[in-house]
Amino acid sequence: MKQRTVFDESWYRVSRSRVSLLPGVEMIRQMFRDEPWYVVCDRLGHRFFRVRPAAYRFICYLEDADSVEEAWNRALEIDPNDAPGQGEVVQLLSQLYQSGLLRSDQNADITGLEDAKGREEAQKRKQRLASFLFLKIPLINPDPFLRKTLSLFAWLFTPVGAVLWFVVFAWGFQALIENWTRFSDSSRSVLGWSNLPYLYLSLIITKVLHEFGHAYACRRYGREVPEMGVMLLVFNPLPYVDASSCYAFARKYQRVIVGIAGMAVELFVAAVAVKIWAEGADGVTSRVAYNVAITASVGALLFNLNPLLRFDGYHILCDLLETPNLQGRSQALISWWVNKRVFRIDPGPIPTTSRREQIGFTAYFFTSWTYRFLLMIGILIFVSKQFLIVGLVLSLIFGVIWGLLPFLKGLRYVCFSPKLMNRRMRAIGIVALFLSTIVAFLAFFPMPYYFRSDGIVRSSDFQNVYTSSPGKISELVTSSGTMVVPGQVLLLLTNEELEQEGELIRIERERGNLLIREARNKQGIELAGLEAFLKALDSREAALKDQLENLVVRAPVSGRWIANDLHEVMNSVVPRGQTLGMVRGEEGYVFTAVVHQRDAGRLSLADCELMIRGQEGRTLMLKGLDAIPAGQSDLPSAALGVAGGGSMGVAVNDRTGNQSTEPYFQVRGRIEIADGVIPQHGQRGVARFPLPKTPLLSQWSHAARQFFQREYQL
Repeated sequence: MKQRTVFDESWYRVSRSRVSLLPGVEMIRQMFRDEPWYVVCDRLGHRFFRVRPAAYRFICYLEDADSVEEAWNRALEIDPNDAPGQGEVVQLLSQLYQSGLLRSDQNADITGLEDAKGREEAQKRKQRLASFLFLKIPLINPDPFLRKTLSLFAWLFTPVGAVLWFVVFAWGFQALIENWTRFSDSSRSVLGWSNLPYLYLSLIITKVLHEFGHAYACRRYGREVPEMGVMLLVFNPLPYVDASSCYAFARKYQRVIVGIAGMAVELFVAAVAVKIWAEGADGVTSRVAYNVAITASVGALLFNLNPLLRFDGYHILCDLLETPNLQGRSQALISWWVNKRVFRIDPGPIPTTSRREQIGFTAYFFTSWTYRFLLMIGILIFVSKQFLIVGLVLSLIFGVIWGLLPFLKGLRYVCFSPKLMNRRMRAIGIVALFLSTIVAFLAFFPMPYYFRSDGIVRSSDFQNVYTSSPGKISELVTSSGTMVVPGQVLLLLTNEELEQEGELIRIERERGNLLIREARNKQGIELAGLEAFLKALDSREAALKDQLENLVVRAPVSGRWIANDLHEVMNSVVPRGQTLGMVRGEEGYVFTAVVHQRDAGRLSLADCELMIRGQEGRTLMLKGLDAIPAGQSDLPSAALGVAGGGSMGVAVNDRTGNQSTEPYFQVRGRIEIADGVIPQHGQRGVARFPLPKTPLLSQWSHAARQFFQREYQL
């Protein structure tokens, strides 16, 4: 049960006034967590206020009471435990007065409300300043058009429309799966200069349809959509509609449908666009369809559906959790905790009703703040890579909005807020101590420091098996996965040409021997040449013998014979030098890490930690490190390049994916096997190399310098 402040110092200003709601103001009952709430609905100004049952009853008492105090006393008499306090009454009346929803028999009876109005106006100006990157410019009233055309689309909000949506979505999703490789390859050029006009045109198309989805859903359930215009989203003009009247829907499912309608339209359009792109030939239509699919799907899934941003997903979450104003209440809770626990002042009633809400609001506050901060950094990096000057301007703007203004606001609160009148020096001391502790910790306290490098796991004894002689695979003597010893037969090859060559050598030798005997009988001068000819035949025969022996492929070392795909090429001819498989030992493993040049100067050969992909739950040790000092460009495995999922850039014209774009240094070490961990030859992993302990501020500044040097050559 939350605490309630009964009395308020501004009460005398409103207590004798006689006020009531203007005619035509609606009071709509809603249910949240089996508790009734009431929405004060202003149809003309399109403003909506949610109030609890106690505030609703007080507003009802105002209709018959001669003064505000009489209505309040009546509320206390009927329900003293749940009646609103004087401060709550003043706040409620100030909101209604600011919206022009109150009528009164006096002009000076709400002087206190004027002060509240001024404070709220100042707060709104601050909010507009803080959100100037999301400015809204109203243009038209779309409601007459929506009324006339509603009959064309109302059926979409029925079970028949839902079935149609699922069928079309599955249809487009199937086309996406079937053409995924081509779709993902095309995404690499989506930000190219030649594609930007198509991308922006597609964005406008999808957002217009998105907003009309909200508008028709709102109009479908009987509420007005009074405003449509342009929102400057980070100076980028996009359409918007005001569908806030859905707040007055009594049923939760109607509010959820309005919130999800825009995303449903986008995903529907994305499915149709994917099908058009997959079936059509290259051209303007195909390019527009592809861009529509990209903008509709990414916008719907990553932004609108995300509840950590105040877009559709946020409002849907509020309705599903039956928790109005989730973000505002989470911020109010954090402010309450700071005042209560840090500054030791009475902040009034806690803005939650249960321990569960406190945990949920706190988690939402920090999660949403962190996500928005990371999103801001991502936007800055993305924009600055395309347009450096624009990125710098946005960095300054975000720095002012997210850094300077909150700091000045907090400083003003600590130095000038009347709430801290008797505890101001203590509050200033606490803030100064907190800030100095944070700065000292970041700047002077040494923290563990590491850098990471990708690498590949290798068996300590392994050797690839190649064909030394060309031939046709005729028999797999040893199956893949079998432990073998040196010299064990793995497979047999046949080569008819080599056998025919052996027969030719035999015939040539017989002919040569005959000629030698004739030359000796006649004492001819060709004897020396014939003997040289026979020696050449001996060399050819020895080489042929080696080639014939090599048709029997044997294990070069002890280990496990791995050749998973040989059965698929049975009876096929393989050339000389073709890789057939490998024999890998299982007595030990080594790890070969590729270290970027920017990290090579900080490298030490002390033992380091290793995590293998697919077995991240266990940390291994890498010992006996040995560095190859010379810069190399041939990667130990194509899996370490960006094409194979690694971090090393690879040459565009290299089809193997083994040629890196910049030289790197190799570091090798022996893996110390832990219980329960089974490394596999060829697995990727990440080695974490330790560095001397360094304060976090130095670590971050070094990382920032590397980033700017790598991305912007600054």
